[in-house]
Amino acid sequence: MLARQLGTMIKDSRVRKGLSQAQLARSANVSRTVLSRLEQARGDAVQTDTLDRLLQELGVEPLVVDGPVPDAARRLARDEQRTTTESRRARHLRLAVELAAEEPDAMALVPRARERVELWRRAGSCSTFYIDRWAQILALPPREMAVAMASFGDWEDAMFQNSPWPRTCS
Repeated sequence: MLARQLGTMIKDSRVRKGLSQAQLARSANVSRTVLSRLEQARGDAVQTDTLDRLLQELGVEPLVVDGPVPDAARRLARDEQRTTTESRRARHLRLAVELAAEEPDAMALVPRARERVELWRRAGSCSTFYIDRWAQILALPPREMAVAMASFGDWEDAMFQNSPWPRTCS
């Protein structure tokens, strides 16, 4: 798989630079046959020093996707997850405030949320823990519902991720 990806990368770079296989093979001190087989993803295994010479000659730095995720990519993914979590939390807490104030727009969302929980129950599409917990919360009077939504504790992120409220609420 990796050899096929590198072969494709080498061929694409060679063609973009307007080089023939013979020209690239000569300048990288590699057999044209080896280069041809690499570009076609067939033939014998290719030594890493051969790949290094070809990639260096083309000025290509491959990003290896089959190995461990680089630290920068890992940090970016964590930051994106943190942003998503904070957005969910803010949206739910705004809704809790609106429910506590018994604002009509927020109150109109409650029947839809109850329907969604029942749909989860019928379809078995969500853990019974979330189904039961949200059903209990949605059965409360609006102010108590708001307090419950604002005090999930350690389960807050999971409850907000498995939320019956429309994504457009608040």
